[in-house]
This record gives sequence, structure tokens and C-alpha cells, in this order.
Amino acid sequence: MELSDWFKGFEDGVSRLSPEQREVFFSACGEHCVKSGTLQVYRELHARAGGDLDVFFLQANELPGVKAEIVEKDSLYHLYFMECTCGLFRRGYVSTPLLCECSRQSILYVLHSLWKDRRFRVTICGSILRGSPCCKMRIEAGMSGQKAV
Repeated sequence: MELSDWFKGFEDGVSRLSPEQREVFFSACGEHCVKSGTLQVYRELHARAGGDLDVFFLQANELPGVKAEIVEKDSLYHLYFMECTCGLFRRGYVSTPLLCECSRQSILYVLHSLWKDRRFRVTICGSILRGSPCCKMRIEAGMSGQKAV
């Protein structure tokens, strides 16, 4: 059995999960993926920004393959990835757009790790695996005392 055959079963299994089950599954996946190096990049960016969300997203523009926009100061941002960096996709093992939940969960993990006093909602607006030229995430930030955004 080829590894690519195994991943066909993986894709099929993921497609059978409810959206809530996929969130749980991919939250663990995204956390492990981001801990392999990307989290440190964002920690350094957070430190340079002095914890300021607006400065953080402005500086994210300096990262290769990343573009960020401040839509509303201290509350709404767009984060773009110009290419899919998922190793499973890049190696040709997985091509389902359901895999993008892993990216969404990794962004949530990063944000909650850096701003423990904030609540975040991340929405996938478009992704390469869904046919868009880049991945676009909408990030809403609220205070921990507010209802989850």
C-alpha cells in the first residue's frame, strides 16, 4: 500500500466528520504543526510589536508569503497566505479543502497563545485548496470579558 493510498482514506474519514468534530481533530493537528517552528516566528513578531495587535499585523507583512490588513483597529484583520505551506498538500497527499480547518485552528492557537486575555474568531474567506489564488483569513478580536466573537 502506498502512502498516498492511505491519505485517500484519511480524506474520506475527515469528510465524514461533522464540522464540530473536524474542529476538534484539526485543533490538535494545527497546534502540533505550528509548534514545529511557525509559533516561534509569531512569538518574535509579538515581542517586537510589544503585544500591540495592530503593530503585530503591520509587521506580519514583513514575513515571506504573508500579507495582512487592518480592517478595524484593534478588532478586525485580514491575513493572507500567498501559498499553501501544508506539507501534506505540498507532497500531494491531501487536496481536500477540509484540510484548511487545520490552518484556521493553527491561527487560533497562535493568537490565543500570544494574547491570553483576548478572544478571537477566525473565518476562512478563501483558500488555495478551494480554488482561490491565496488563502484569506478574517480575524476578529475581542476582549475576554466580551462574548466570544
